[in-house]
Parts: sequence; C-alpha cells; structure tokens
Amino acid sequence: MAPSNSKRKRGGDSDEEEASFGKQILPVANLPLDFEGVPVDGMQYLFTVRRDAQRLPGFTRVQNPFSAPEPALPQPGSRQSGGHPAIPSEEWCIILETRFQNLRANLNQPTSHIGPREEPGRRVMPDKKERDLWWAFLEGKPEEEWNLNKKSKKQQQKVQGKRPGHGLRAWADEPEQEEPTQVIIYESSLLNDEGEVEEVLKPDPSELLPTPSGTPAPSDSPDSALDHEPVDSQPISIPREPSVRVLKLIDEPTALHLLMYFTHWINNHVQKSDQGVFPPRNSHARWIFALLSRVDTFVTADDMNLLRNLARACLALLRCLIERQLAPSTSKAAELPDAISKESCWIIISIIVHVWKQKDLWMDAESMLARFPVTPM
Repeated sequence: MAPSNSKRKRGGDSDEEEASFGKQILPVANLPLDFEGVPVDGMQYLFTVRRDAQRLPGFTRVQNPFSAPEPALPQPGSRQSGGHPAIPSEEWCIILETRFQNLRANLNQPTSHIGPREEPGRRVMPDKKERDLWWAFLEGKPEEEWNLNKKSKKQQQKVQGKRPGHGLRAWADEPEQEEPTQVIIYESSLLNDEGEVEEVLKPDPSELLPTPSGTPAPSDSPDSALDHEPVDSQPISIPREPSVRVLKLIDEPTALHLLMYFTHWINNHVQKSDQGVFPPRNSHARWIFALLSRVDTFVTADDMNLLRNLARACLALLRCLIERQLAPSTSKAAELPDAISKESCWIIISIIVHVWKQKDLWMDAESMLARFPVTPM
C-alpha cells in the first residue's frame, strides 16, 4: 500500500504545478519582475528565461508558404465564355445555384403535417408511369379524367394490349365487348396529335353508358341540347401548380421519370410547333424547377443523360421562342396567355449546368444563338 500512496502523492504534486514549465529542478534567483540588469550567474539567467517565457503568447501564427491565392470574383455583369448577351452572367448563375441548393435543403428537412390531411386511399396525383394522365393532371383537368378507377385502368390496358393473334375470351359477355369503345374515345381525346388536348370535355354520365359505336346516347331531358354547345363556351381549366404537399410525395425516381415526360412533351412540341402539340406553359417550368429540387447532386450516368436531354430540349424550345419573337407566326402555342417564357428556359438550363456541373452545355447554347443577332433576347 505504501508504494501506491507515494505514487498518488507524486501525481497530485505534479498536477498542482504549472504544466507549461514542468517541475523546477535547478535553483532560480528571486528577483523582481521588472529586473532589467545583466544576469551575473545561472540563477539570474534562469529567472529571466522563465519570466520571458511567461510573457509569450500561447500560440503564434506564421505565413503559410504553400497557400494559394484567393480566386478572383467575377466582375458584375460578366458573361459566360463566348460573350453572347443572351446567356446568363456567371454572377447570376452562382446566386441561382446557391439559392437552389438552399431550397433543396429546406425541402429535404423532415417535417410533419404539411397542409391538410389526405383522405385514406385517395390519390392526389397519377402514377408515375401514366404519362397521358399526368398531362391531364398538369393541365388542370377534373379528377375523373386523370384519376381512373381500377376497372377503367384494366379496360384501358386491355384495349392498348390487343395484338394480332390475341382475341377476346370466348366467355366474355356482351357489355364487356362494348366498354372498350368508351376507353378508345377517352384515349383519342387525351392523345389528340392536333393539340386539342385542352378541349377535352368533362365526362357526362350519359357518355359513360355502353352505347354502340356511332349511336348517340339517349337524352332524358331537353337540356341535353346544351351538350352540343361549342367547345369554346366550356370553362377553361386552370393548370395545376406544384405544392409542398405534392412534392413531399415525389421521390427522386419519380421526379426523374416526370422530367423525362417533360423532355418528351417539349421535343414533340418543337417538332410540331406549328400545330401547337403539348403547348408548354410557365406552370410547366415551375413544375420542372420543383422536380429538379427532388434530384440529388450525385446521380448515375443514365440519370445525368436524362438531365442533359432536358437541357437540350429547353435549348430547342428557346430557339423556337426566339424565332417566334423575330418572326411572329399564327401558331396555337403562341396564343397561350401563360406560354413558357425565355427566362424560364434559361433558369432550367442554368440549374442543370451549374448544379450538376455540365458546363459543356454552354457550347450548345452558343452554337444555337450564333444564328441570331447579337442582342439581348
């Protein structure tokens, strides 16, 4: 026990002394702190050394010989490489990237009870693989046009899945043979290649009855003549806007799938711009912006290719918008009051270029703008 007590005692004594100078072994002279004379012996010299050591700071800083110079900030209003006035400036793109990253971080925060509670089993949006229903949903169509029940979906798949050599079942009853006519009519109204997707009428109960093809449904009242009013007299659907409640239900794979749909719609509109097929709106640009916020910074090569295709589709759409500005036409897409703007296209392109570091797409933008006058668009 004695050795342990002696060890503990020595440890306690060492803790009470100053750790910075260690334990005193050599004798030190007892001189005043303002002593300025020349030490005459070793004790006075040790006193001056310990006094000067106490006056030194706890740490010092030296210049790093390997430090790199700070990068020069871009000048206000500086353009991307190429210098075309229509391309957003580097400073503006940096601010856009910073604010977009902050928005994405805020959306990814865990929250609860965003907006009103949904009814159990009720769908707030179509499935990600229902491209035609998504277009009806974005266009603000009634719920019965984009929220098909299971029976209607099975009938729709049965009609779309018909191939040569695959006949109907032998035991199918008569009403089941007449129902595909209704689904075919619905599909033709949604997939009209002439751009009449906005003119789809709200389904009437009489239209849902299984009637022979080419035979009008029976009318029970004289008010049925109102069904033959011109399409223009029908109320115009208001496009749906993205909301936090809906975005919380969209994961990254679904967001990428919907962005692929927008690429398809934009490319079809550019190829048939004179017909007004799938007219892009500013609300669609807001949907694209919101869906991009659900995509992570690090994506696979296939997903990166999808984003690049979206940026190129926006560049092609931007070219059409500039051509319409320089030479106004009578296309249906130009008549939309909320048609997508050039600013919306540039925002989408800039986000893809800077957030996902696809700077080479600016070369595509330069080659596209080279055919137009060098003036701000």
